[in-house]
Amino acid sequence: MGRTLPTITMTLASEEEAWKLFRRALRKEDQEAFDALWRAARRHAAPAAMAGRAVPMDAVLMAMLTALERQVLDLERYLRERHDAKTGGVDL
Repeated sequence: MGRTLPTITMTLASEEEAWKLFRRALRKEDQEAFDALWRAARRHAAPAAMAGRAVPMDAVLMAMLTALERQVLDLERYLRERHDAKTGGVDL
């Protein structure tokens, strides 16, 4: 008996393919950002699979958002550490 549902990897590949025309219409620098979002979705494939969403794109988008939020938090932490190093931890 075969699979009844596609794997998350198959779903990601199918969704990414479906967005190819959109990607092609983007500027070069936006294509790079778009590709980075899909890489992030692939990195979070296991949690997306565990989500078991009826609409797989929901899990794909949440994976992308999680990666973006992680970048924001990392940048905020970096900036805070640089600020603290310059000021000795004193806020004005």
